[in-house]
This record gives sequence, C-alpha cells and structure tokens, in this order.
Amino acid sequence: MKRFNLLKVLFVVLFVSFGLVTNVFAQKITWKMASSWPAGTQIQWAADFFAETVNKTSGGRLEINSYPAGKLIGAMEVLESARMGNIDVSHASPAYWIGKMPAGALFGYLPFGMEAIPYLTWLYEGEGMALYQELYARYDFGLVAPCGIIPPEDLAWSNKPIVSMNDFKGLKFRTSGYWGEILSSFGAAVIMLPAGDIYESLQRKVLDAGEFSIPSMDKTLGFHEIAKYLLVPGIHQPSTILDICVNKKSWGKLSPDLQEIVKAAAQATTMRMLTNSISKDIEALKFFKEKGVKIHYLDPKIQKTMYAKADDLLKQKAAKDPFIAKVWASQKKFRTDYNTYKNLMTPQFE
Repeated sequence: MKRFNLLKVLFVVLFVSFGLVTNVFAQKITWKMASSWPAGTQIQWAADFFAETVNKTSGGRLEINSYPAGKLIGAMEVLESARMGNIDVSHASPAYWIGKMPAGALFGYLPFGMEAIPYLTWLYEGEGMALYQELYARYDFGLVAPCGIIPPEDLAWSNKPIVSMNDFKGLKFRTSGYWGEILSSFGAAVIMLPAGDIYESLQRKVLDAGEFSIPSMDKTLGFHEIAKYLLVPGIHQPSTILDICVNKKSWGKLSPDLQEIVKAAAQATTMRMLTNSISKDIEALKFFKEKGVKIHYLDPKIQKTMYAKADDLLKQKAAKDPFIAKVWASQKKFRTDYNTYKNLMTPQFE
C-alpha cells in the first residue's frame, strides 16, 4: 500500500512538472497592431499602453507590436486589414467608419453627446455594449472592444476670433463627421484633412480654422505656434471612444486566459487614458495661456442654436436608419436618467 501511494505521488509530481515545462516552452504568439493615429500623440499613447499591458500581464506569451498610422498601413485601412488578417488587431474609433456603418458616430464621437463618465456607464453597465457588438456584427471579428476614451476636445484653432454665428459663414474649417454637416449648415466651408496636414494648412491660410483633438494632443501637433485663437468647449466631441478589432483567426488561437488578459487590458486602457488625458490637458491649457494664445468660450446662446441643429440632424438620420434610431433612443433614455442622478448627487453652492 505504501508503495502504491508513493507511485501516486511520483505520478502527480511528474504530471505537474510536465505541465510547467510545457507552459514554459509554449510557443509565443506575436500580433501586429496598426492604429489610425499619428506617432507621438495621446491617442497613439493609448494604443501603445494597451500593447504594453498585454505584453506584461501575459508574461510574454502574447506580444503585441504596436504601429502608428503609416508605419505598416494607412490610417483608414486598419479596419479592413484586421478583418482580412493582414494584421491581427486594429486600434481606431467607430466614428472613423461612418461611411460603412453610419451609426458608428454614436459609438465614437457625437456632437452634444455624453461626456466620458455617463458614456462609459451606458456602455459597460447599460445597453451600450450589446448595441456596440451589434454595430460590428457583420464584420465577424473575434473580438471588438472599447480601448480608450478621451475627454472633450478643443472646438477650433484659428487666426481670427470666432464669437458670433456670422463668424462661421465662409470659414474654411477642418473637421469631420456629423459636426462637418452641422457647420456646413451654418455656412462654413468644411474641409477634411489628415492630422499631419492641419498645421501647414493653417500656417499657409489654406484653412481659416480647424480642430483635431484634445488640448494635450493639439499641443503635441504645435497648433499654438501658428494659430492665435483657441475656441472651447468641445461641443462637437464631448468624449471620443477608441476601440480594438481583433481578427477572428488570431483571436481563436489564444487560450481562454490570454483572451481574458486582452479584454482586461482594453478596459484598463480605457480608464487610464481618460485620467492621463485630463491630467495632460490641464497642463496644456496652462501652457497655451503662457504662450499668449487667446482662449475664448463660445457663447452659450450659440451653443444652444447648434444643439438644436444637431438634434434635427440626428432625427433625420434616425428616420432613415433603424439602427441609428435604436441606439439614439437608448442613449437619450440613459442620459435622462443620468441627469436626474447628477442633479440630485452633485453639490450646487455657487
């Protein structure tokens, strides 16, 4: 009997040892991730942070090599490249694909949409995630997941003050998405340019005004060097969701624990990007003032007029697209509930 028990112990030891050795010598998986973001910017920081988090927490079993826009492929090619398997994962924003899926704007950045905290609450705790999965369903990815969010953007950089509705008329303005349609309705000449072309276009007066992103990112791109005026707040993009899309075959090759590591890293990136961006934006706005940039807050009456136009635009789009109508209805309901909560729970002493 003692001999039998000893054999059992030896068998268990050998079995465990074999498992450890197998784990140690398991083949490392390497992914290529391409983003839609310029190198050195805050949004590329999020892509790199996600990759680094996966690399560390997986113990090196999964290594993601992160590439900015243009390094492997162009900014607008990453979604299709991930679907086809030319890369393993893309890092972009649903709003970049509104030509293919019009409701992407409601999951990326929406004029007068929700700010980061209510948006993330709707997304993770409300109906948002199920609708988000529905948005991408026809692409048949292995995983789609939010992977970053930024706070409100700068509304406009310009070399002439923008203080009235008339100031938008004839203004050669760089922007994109639904906000471009709204500004066009107020007489602006909207031009879509990639981030790398905005600086030179403002400098050469090809543009009268333009927007790209949050204060810290605009600082990196040097807009304060060639524009005297900064217009806020970011009513066109109160928050902006970034996300990852993982090729189905690449996802299927991961063990269940590695899949959970990727999901957790995406959530960690979303939270960390928000706090990191706010911290950097506080310093960037101070920096702009020190450099003599004149920061102007858009008249609330003008904001109200623009909100009405944005609301009309969404009604028109919802009437033509049942999925837009479905998502917008969910967001409006949640926003009403959140505002009730916020009004009750937020101190008001001024």
